Amino acid sequence: MGAGEVWLALPGRPQAWRAQGPPFLTVLELSRQAVELARAVEMGEARFELEPAGVRPALTLDLKGQRAKLGPTGTWFPLEPGALLSALFQLGEALGLAFAEAHRVQVSNPYLVELTERCREGMSHLRGARKPPEARGEARERKSAPARGESKPLKTPGRLRRLRFEKLWEQRGLEEPEEARLLVGRHGPVYCAPGLAGAFSRKDGAPLWRRSASLGVAASADGHAVAADGARVLGFTGRGAGARWLHDHDGIPLGPLLLRQDGLLLTLSEDRTAVAFAEATGREVWRLAPPRTQRGWLSTQGHRALLSTDSGYLYGLDLEDGQVRYRLRSPMPFHGPPVAWGKRFLAVLGRGSHWAMLLSDAHTGEALWTHEPDLTLPSTPLPMGQRVFLAGMRDEDGLLVCLDSRGRKVWERALHLGPGPYALAPLPRAVVVTSASGAAARVSLSGQVDWRVGAAGEPLIAALPARTARDVTLVAGEVVRAVDPRGGQVLAEVRAGVGLVALQADVRLNLYFLDDAGTLSAYRLGSHFAVVE
Repeated sequence: MGAGEVWLALPGRPQAWRAQGPPFLTVLELSRQAVELARAVEMGEARFELEPAGVRPALTLDLKGQRAKLGPTGTWFPLEPGALLSALFQLGEALGLAFAEAHRVQVSNPYLVELTERCREGMSHLRGARKPPEARGEARERKSAPARGESKPLKTPGRLRRLRFEKLWEQRGLEEPEEARLLVGRHGPVYCAPGLAGAFSRKDGAPLWRRSASLGVAASADGHAVAADGARVLGFTGRGAGARWLHDHDGIPLGPLLLRQDGLLLTLSEDRTAVAFAEATGREVWRLAPPRTQRGWLSTQGHRALLSTDSGYLYGLDLEDGQVRYRLRSPMPFHGPPVAWGKRFLAVLGRGSHWAMLLSDAHTGEALWTHEPDLTLPSTPLPMGQRVFLAGMRDEDGLLVCLDSRGRKVWERALHLGPGPYALAPLPRAVVVTSASGAAARVSLSGQVDWRVGAAGEPLIAALPARTARDVTLVAGEVVRAVDPRGGQVLAEVRAGVGLVALQADVRLNLYFLDDAGTLSAYRLGSHFAVVE
């Protein structure tokens, strides 16, 4: 990539060490040696010796005494290891930036990307560990404020026996329904597709707000949205027609996921690049584009942003500045977003018939345990208290596995719900497992199968998790069924169609169905019947 030279300047010796030739190859080797030196410093080693980039004389470092010498007969001079590491990593970053600015085609050069990533990660460790807001240096989930309105049980004089739902309204022609997210906001459902986001009134389906942009929209249930076109990125809040802020934009697509945490709006670009904007001003705070990644999943936990990728890397970033605090490397790709579990997180990884579940510390990234459940088509893990649940296929039948906090298997239960994949949803002291066919089962924390309902027509495109509102559990299928969560009695049935791709229910037990044709349907609870005891 060009001729040049690299040299080491020391007090009294402007060129104490010098390497002629292509500087990129020299700096690439120096960055690798810098990583080894950083590891030696972290391990508390007393001495470290290296030939910089393989060129003599050798450099001997006394890490405890913070001094160094060149060659076996050289004199000692003061040298702080952190200063040397900083210089090596800054050299790599500067060289990568210079090549990228001089030749734009080199931006995607994998060797240049690897050099830049290695040096950025090294610089982030030199800053020292950021003190978390919690005691004992561990990440915790901040307690969220209580939601407006709670899903309280239906008022019935006796045992609930029958519900009746009636259609409220219908919205047709929504864009890209198979890639959309259906959320429930304060005033009604929120539809989030890659190029369009909007909210509808729960009463009559009237549009409350609508955002669209050529390069995508990211939106959340509370009305915050970030829209991008070729020149600008705009931020919206609530129903207002005007943007709260706008900035120049480099033209990357955004959305449809939008997460809010600590004054930041976080989203993904092309499902792989994590971007964070300041919620108040719209300034881009940080961005991370993992190399060799086609698909990524983003989540937050405490003061960390967690990004898992199909390239086998999982990144833990400071929310404040986006610095990579740790990078977990796996020989298999990750699947799905990391799931918070107290001070830790769970992640599923695998390929083909070989799958595993990983538990790591959310602050340091230290892997605590890995469990291989011998399942195919694993679900998203569901942590509850001191246990975690995972459903999948084994020997052509469904299986639910329960693990304790140390990764030890507590029990397994056959589901008999037909072929997977499956989805999990929590209930008080139990978990509900659903399949794409609409079959479902409630399994208690002790492993007892309390009830099971059969298939409800042809299988859907994917298994949808059950929703519980007002002490009624809704099981998705070609026919959506309202089920008593304690006894499993079917209380009502509403035909949704085999194209159902999303199901939601609000605190008033209004139902919202989204199908693959782009139709959003709303149903309300017309009446309920109970047997007086």
